[in-house]
Amino acid sequence: MNKTVMQQIHRHAAACYPQECCGVVIRERGRAVYVPCRNDAQTPSEHFILNAQDQADAEDRGAVLLIVHSHPDTPAQPSMADRVSCELHEVPWLIVSWPSGEVEQFQPSGYQAPLLGRAFAHGLLDCYALCRDFYQREWGLTLPNYPRRDGWWNNGESLYERYYREAGFYPVNELRKGDMLVMQINAPAPNHAGIYLGDGLLSSQPELHPAPGTFLHHRYNKASSRDVYGGMWADCTRLILRHERAPQVLP
Repeated sequence: MNKTVMQQIHRHAAACYPQECCGVVIRERGRAVYVPCRNDAQTPSEHFILNAQDQADAEDRGAVLLIVHSHPDTPAQPSMADRVSCELHEVPWLIVSWPSGEVEQFQPSGYQAPLLGRAFAHGLLDCYALCRDFYQREWGLTLPNYPRRDGWWNNGESLYERYYREAGFYPVNELRKGDMLVMQINAPAPNHAGIYLGDGLLSSQPELHPAPGTFLHHRYNKASSRDVYGGMWADCTRLILRHERAPQVLP
């Protein structure tokens, strides 16, 4: 990182403050160049979102060396969502805290967010992301990662109902460990999901001690947690889904 690039990043962070700025550093004609991009995030619960056209235009000019964004009024330390996104982008990241100017750079390192206690970032660390990670880590199943914007359930969409068959699920009437619970909570469409744990123990999560009738989920703007299934949660449940590749014999 040269002084000119850092000055450009600082100017962009200042211009966008108190919102987050974002952009990319590319290699253009043998030198590093900062390309500011629009941030398409619309709510605080969405992680910053690089405008797709701006990013594509930058990539047409040169290889991406760094993805950049700012942390207004907070330290440059990467959040859990930052670390997950860095793994997905597979290139180093740079965070600038503004107005302090503190900078931190980090790179993909194989990070995985824990199933329990993960922070919320819609579209990245939300209830569906938790379900996807559970199935991948426990059963080796890779579910499609459907694009979703914050508040889709209030905009005439019902994504769980629309995509569950395409993702390999079918509805059942009885609960079994590993089933997906799809719930409708203060919304016109089912908008929340979790994983029924039964009385078993997640093999990769030893802190999840056996407890009858529990489920794993990630509520909006809260940390992911394990709760007893029943009461309001059962009342809100609209679908019990089982994956077509679910193990026949469960531990």
